[in-house]
Amino acid sequence: MIHIPEHTRVGKTVPKESFYRHLEVNTRLKERFIQDVERFVWYAKFAPSTLNVEDGKAVHEIAVFLVTLKARDCPLDVFLTIDKQMPRHVVFILQYKDDGQEEYQLLLNYKEWQDEAKGTFSIVKTFRTEWTSGDDITLPLNGQNMDTLYESLAGHISGFGTSNAADTRRIVELRDSIARVQRSLQAKQKAVRAERQLNRKMALRGEERQLNRELDALQAELQEIQNRQ
Repeated sequence: MIHIPEHTRVGKTVPKESFYRHLEVNTRLKERFIQDVERFVWYAKFAPSTLNVEDGKAVHEIAVFLVTLKARDCPLDVFLTIDKQMPRHVVFILQYKDDGQEEYQLLLNYKEWQDEAKGTFSIVKTFRTEWTSGDDITLPLNGQNMDTLYESLAGHISGFGTSNAADTRRIVELRDSIARVQRSLQAKQKAVRAERQLNRKMALRGEERQLNRELDALQAELQEIQNRQ
């Protein structure tokens, strides 16, 4: 399993019923908890009290949960629901066993405070690694304070390699924008092929070229940020 400092370990089983008893969970989601999740273990606590790091401005504690799944395709909204209503930052280690083989996946709902006084968050993006063996999965603890530690974990799990919030947020925005422009470009190319009127076809080709320029600029900015990591 993942190597972490011994003094960060908690190893406390959390009855899964406590999640749908105390959290706002609808009937459908409750059924997925029951059908797809075998057990939750509070695996580790990353905090100034357990690590040699300073407190952060936004991040004060990171709870690490080991979640053993009955179904490999357990829907992400199970973990989103938990994360939105839990007043701390969270990393999930998902474990799935099949025919004696164990696979693991790291999942982090990258989030920011919605109302710190009320302990509520908004989720920016869900990051997760590929499924892999226990020998290959890592959870590096890098950073001088809890904010940078969390950003480093987010950069690792997302695959971005980032270590600060500005770069992580910008990569998320750029990837979303690139996907949007690519969809628009595909639709425009289809319209060009279907158009029979020359003047209208030429106008559509002009719009297509503009979308290509926009796409190139977004991809260049994304590449620039990635090269800095």
